Amino acid sequence: MPYPPLRFAILAAFAVSAHTVSANTNHSPDSIETIKIQGEQLNHPITLIAPGESALELDDIQREQAHNIGELVMKMPGVSLDAGARPGSERINVWGFSHPSALSVRVDGAPVGFQQYRYGSFFLDPQLLRSVRVVRGDHNVRASVGAFGGSFIMETKKAADFLDADEAIGTTAQVGFNSVNQQWKRSITTFGESDSGWSILLHGSRRDADDIELGNGETFNFSGYAQHSLLGKINYQSDAHNLMFSHTRYDDQGRKPWANRRGAMPSISDYKIKKYGSYEAALFATSVDNHYREYTSTLNYHYQPFNNYIDTNVVIAHSQNHRYWERPNSTYQSYITSGQYGHQVWLSYERWFAELTNTSHVGDHEVMIGAQYQDQNRNSHVYNHTYRKKLAKNYGYYTPNFEPSGEQKTQSVFVQDRYFITPDLELTASLRYNHIRSQGVPNPAPDYNDPSVGHDYSAITHQGWDPRISLTYDVSSSTQIKAAYAYGLKAPTIDELYTVQYARASKRASSSRDLSVTRVNAYLLGLSDKRQHVLTDSDHLATEVTLFWNDIIRDVAQRRGINATKQKEGYYTNLDGFYTYGFDAQVQYRLNDWFADASVSYG
Repeated sequence: MPYPPLRFAILAAFAVSAHTVSANTNHSPDSIETIKIQGEQLNHPITLIAPGESALELDDIQREQAHNIGELVMKMPGVSLDAGARPGSERINVWGFSHPSALSVRVDGAPVGFQQYRYGSFFLDPQLLRSVRVVRGDHNVRASVGAFGGSFIMETKKAADFLDADEAIGTTAQVGFNSVNQQWKRSITTFGESDSGWSILLHGSRRDADDIELGNGETFNFSGYAQHSLLGKINYQSDAHNLMFSHTRYDDQGRKPWANRRGAMPSISDYKIKKYGSYEAALFATSVDNHYREYTSTLNYHYQPFNNYIDTNVVIAHSQNHRYWERPNSTYQSYITSGQYGHQVWLSYERWFAELTNTSHVGDHEVMIGAQYQDQNRNSHVYNHTYRKKLAKNYGYYTPNFEPSGEQKTQSVFVQDRYFITPDLELTASLRYNHIRSQGVPNPAPDYNDPSVGHDYSAITHQGWDPRISLTYDVSSSTQIKAAYAYGLKAPTIDELYTVQYARASKRASSSRDLSVTRVNAYLLGLSDKRQHVLTDSDHLATEVTLFWNDIIRDVAQRRGINATKQKEGYYTNLDGFYTYGFDAQVQYRLNDWFADASVSYG
């Protein structure tokens, strides 16, 4: 079924604007002025928002047919995919930042993400999404703490995306096939809405794939998978109230390398072939049976009565990530080092998140105040059959020293003021306070739980202020200049604080409790231009150039060289810092049913 034309969204935006004007001038409903708006609807609309920001709308997402989130968003300038060909290895890189803690990713308002050595970070079937917006750099006051790279705001589909004005219920089904890996993709979506304001959407999809066939005819071993995705969404809208509940589920199973973000599998020696009985058995021994699951539930409530002082949003979200993998039975008599995890591995994340914001319009000011709370709990442990008789390793059941368990609670309050100095000049200033409390979990293995060498899992707190400011000037009706600055804060992660070495290690044995927060001085300068009738009477051209500079202070890194020789020092330390810089440029051209997009990034 066709999706609703963009003009409905445009007219709705103008309708809200007209109502705001009438409220500010105390006009009665009978005296509201009727404004006739004329414009040309584009089949493929311009998606440039402002310097440093990009968006993908429903039609863009449907057209791309991406297999994962990273593949979808890499179409945006300044965003790249840091991964291999195997599913479950995708990591997103924005302006040189790819660690999950340096990016803020929200799905229907819920923060998501996963972190494990050489594994992916953000998992969701792009087919579930209706829009993706990215703010590059640490210039979003509502982003997660430490989002130096940027923030992604994603929204899942709803029933209205499938229904025409005269329709109330429907179903769609899709089937697809990829020959490169014999992948079958099947999905079904059921949706409906009533005149009482309720709507519902249920979506399920499945992807099954064999190993990838490379261009030279060889097989890319252990790249097959079976994936399942689910989305359930309920919306209710009545007068000033808008309520939404969504639940997403992602499940990925398949045989993979234990370090999934890699290329070809390791070469198999004659010794390994003799040990396992054949080349196929020796190759199989390098793989693991992998199972990853993710669940996210979100409740959104928006209250917007017809006055200038109350526009309230509430978000309550809960998410879980679980990864389990096991080596083949044939490896249980093989020696596995602690640095290679073990024969069975469990890692899970659980997050509780709440956000409250309210926006008021007072004269020439748009003031937003808000508060956020996030509780992220990580549980990590392995079974290493090599140490089944070793008390110091708790008979094989322990937490890897480099992947500790722990909890991190973040509490934030913020205020932002958009001051419309003139019709052409806007000043936006914000201030945010963050308090982060980290708590480690004692390791069940005595080797990694020895206070005498500095193994300390007790709580640590970090706090600080994040000021931001931006200035936007409309040089003309088509050209805009934007300058922005942020002094962002990033607290050390559980990994960095509580990684310890075993008691008899010659160096770097203790927790890194002396770590301070990392800061960024983030600068942005951009120019955007949108105009019509450039080459013909009916074409549209949009261009944008964004320059950025990120000056990182006291970055956290592992001790190396001469800094790694003292036994009772932590594994991590604060360095002096580094900087990143570069530019993004993009062009979008539209002519009737034709469109062309181009972008280039340097950094």
